[in-house]
Amino acid sequence: SFMCSVTNKKPAQASITKVKQFEGSTSFVRRTQWMLEQLRQVNGIDPNRDSPEFDLLFENAFDQWVASTASEKCTFFQVLHHTCQRYLTDKKPEFINCQSKIMGGKSI
Repeated sequence: SFMCSVTNKKPAQASITKVKQFEGSTSFVRRTQWMLEQLRQVNGIDPNRDSPEFDLLFENAFDQWVASTASEKCTFFQVLHHTCQRYLTDKKPEFINCQSKIMGGKSI
């Protein structure tokens, strides 16, 4: 699982946090965290197949992710795309192999 969080500090800082939920537990454990500015590429892997897998490429790291469902992945991409448009002024990450509805849909 994962979270996209935005702080209320000025200027606003957005980060992406990877969390893990262990079987039988209701709580999440934080695994890794990156600042949104470090994100370089979002790779949906296959836009023609509803799969939960995707890759995120950061400034100095490559990370493989798996959402709980393909639908959750789609929602995360929409939120992430909207957050990048809103908070990143300079280098925005490229979204590749993503379904077109993610880029053109309503912002969440």
